[in-house]
Amino acid sequence: MTNVNHADRRAEYYWSQVKKHGAQYPGFNWSSVEILLNLVYTYDIVSGHLSHQTSPYGITKGGFSVLMILSRSHSKACKQNEISQLMLVSRANITGLVDSLVRLGLVERTNDPHDRRVNKVKILPKGERLLESLLPGYYKHVHDICSVFTAKEKKTLNDLLTRLRTRTGEVKG
Repeated sequence: MTNVNHADRRAEYYWSQVKKHGAQYPGFNWSSVEILLNLVYTYDIVSGHLSHQTSPYGITKGGFSVLMILSRSHSKACKQNEISQLMLVSRANITGLVDSLVRLGLVERTNDPHDRRVNKVKILPKGERLLESLLPGYYKHVHDICSVFTAKEKKTLNDLLTRLRTRTGEVKG
């Protein structure tokens, strides 16, 4: 791995220890493991960095994701289980996220009158205003992070990541 922040001990550990110890297993392929370590490690760093963009607004990354999903839905509302499916997190996590957004007055939760098991979550005007003030700086920050790539490199990286996701779905566990 190149350009590793050596102040972060994870890089040193994973790139030395995993390579050394993994070699004892017949299916071990360092370049494949290195790709996955790079993906997870990079996601962790970028995700943590972007959390600093939402935290001054009193919301977590998860809360931000819920607000984004709701604000882009046709009716500004979704069933709670739909949000869970779009975020790829458990229903328990969604319940806690929605609870915190309700307490902040950013969303409201209502019960479906036809099915008591179904909760609908709707973004409130205060939630929309929060996004409108947060998003310009957030999108600029995302662009600044990704400015290390040319337009062609961005397309190539997106294509490669799509291929990796597709292949992951094809491989039987």
